[in-house]
Amino acid sequence: MKMFRRFLSPLVAFLFMSTLLSQAGVASAAGRSGKGQDTVSKVVEINRQALAQMQAGKYEAARDALWGAITILSDANLSEHAISARTHVHLAAVYMTGFNDRTKAIKQFVMALKIDPNIKITPQVETAALDEAFDAAHGQTGLATQARTAPAAPAGKAPAASTPAPAAEEQATPASGASAGGRRGLRGAKKFVDREEPAPPARVPEPFYCPLPDEVPPKEDILVRCVTQKQPRKASATVFYREKGAEDFTPLPMTRSPKGWLTATVPGAAVTGTAFQYYLEAKIPGTKEPLTIGSADGPNLMPIVDGAATVNNTVLALLLEGRDTSTRTEPMAEDKAPLEEINRQYQIDEDLRRYHRRLPGSFFFSIGGGAYGSTYHGAMSQDSHDKDANGNRLQITGGYSLASLFQLLGEIGYQFNDKFAMSLQARFQYTPLDSISWKPEDTGASIPPSYALAFFLRGQYAFFTGGNFQAFGSGVAGFSPTGPTFLGYVPRKCTLGGYGTTCPPGTGHSDTVSAGPVAVGVGVGVMYHLERWVAIWVEARGLSSFGPIMLLGEYNLGLSFALKFEKSGAAPVQEGPGGWERPPDEDKPPADAPPSE
Repeated sequence: MKMFRRFLSPLVAFLFMSTLLSQAGVASAAGRSGKGQDTVSKVVEINRQALAQMQAGKYEAARDALWGAITILSDANLSEHAISARTHVHLAAVYMTGFNDRTKAIKQFVMALKIDPNIKITPQVETAALDEAFDAAHGQTGLATQARTAPAAPAGKAPAASTPAPAAEEQATPASGASAGGRRGLRGAKKFVDREEPAPPARVPEPFYCPLPDEVPPKEDILVRCVTQKQPRKASATVFYREKGAEDFTPLPMTRSPKGWLTATVPGAAVTGTAFQYYLEAKIPGTKEPLTIGSADGPNLMPIVDGAATVNNTVLALLLEGRDTSTRTEPMAEDKAPLEEINRQYQIDEDLRRYHRRLPGSFFFSIGGGAYGSTYHGAMSQDSHDKDANGNRLQITGGYSLASLFQLLGEIGYQFNDKFAMSLQARFQYTPLDSISWKPEDTGASIPPSYALAFFLRGQYAFFTGGNFQAFGSGVAGFSPTGPTFLGYVPRKCTLGGYGTTCPPGTGHSDTVSAGPVAVGVGVGVMYHLERWVAIWVEARGLSSFGPIMLLGEYNLGLSFALKFEKSGAAPVQEGPGGWERPPDEDKPPADAPPSE
């Protein structure tokens, strides 16, 4: 097949380029703006480069470039344009020819036919196996098979063996919504996510962050991935590289991957000599000066070393972990663990973006409380605040008592990750005195305490998460600086009608049972996030005090408010080539500039 491509006639290549240019000529009808024309022209160039990469056997680079083109078209509302259909055809060719994945090739053909039912396979990439997949796609869409535009394969090349039809869920396409002319677009489609591509870090460590190795192999493509701290979804960037012997740098605009990277692939043909020279620029909406890594006068130099690791997704995963990928370390293996961990973190980040749970790194404060509750205690003579006729302190028998009229909770804490948080909690309990004609001064008795104040260190862990809903467990440990950590309530028993004008000692007023000054406890509860910054929660928990031992059970309901402080300011200065450039103060974005994402 490679020999067939090598000897394709210049006429076929000319016809292909004429087809693409003719499609670009109708950009004004699809985009209805100069910006739409520029987008179509840019995608035409990406398709041309992708076909060149396919001919060189660089299928991963071609796949990434074509998916980037589809993303560009989707963002520009040009998913129904003819160039979008052509891009899907080329992506089908990449999957069929480069990865032998018939299922994905058929899916891409179906997407292309939904946009343009009359589209044909580009002669430059047509093979017998691709023709067979194209026919299968026609069958799925209910369209008649079209005549071939060129010989399907070189003489003597047998068609690829048929494979089972894709499952129903594989046949489904993300296109939805009819458009003019019976075409259906991809506006409601989910963007493709390359599961092999690591996600950008949740916290971007630098204003303009591009994880690249210390060295690269000769004549191998360099996969460049960048992300900005501010407005990462709106920033744009360009890679400038200089080939050996050239005087000027070649600009390579970066496209955005669905996972959020600004991405570009430097062709291996430019990676020759002893060092690869490059610099990068990023532009943030609302700022005048770009962020730079290096410059034309002081470019970055990356040694070109035989045996160095190819800059691909695996290397990117290791760089994000801070691991050295140069030849000074042990030979690289296909270590999937880092990639799996980063993809797992990406899934967590995706959930946080999709829903509005409290963000990791947030500070929060909560207010809440409850009424009543229950305590259990032993016999406590020291907690009776009355005396008998002989001056002996009365004893309160053991058993269950009410906890209090109400308790209030205040809390301030920090959310370490999506599941775990720590906080400092204050608990105030109030129990009013209820009495009938009781005069403690007559018997030398003391007045029972009416409140208890305690402080707890509290940990909370979400053991189940479903959307904005979380179920959690908690643990607390703390003390009271004023005496008991909590109280039990012993109600008044005397009624004057039954005893005349006096009550027996200890029955004419309510009493309290005091817990020890130190307490620990556990709880379980649920939290629902109304917004990222506010959530409602309910918790049931039990406490046990020491000195004396006393048990408490209670229910609390409250609100939690969160706030995450974002770092801001000018980029740091680093001396030498490749250093950051600090933007001047007068170039700060205006006050009404779009907020950072």
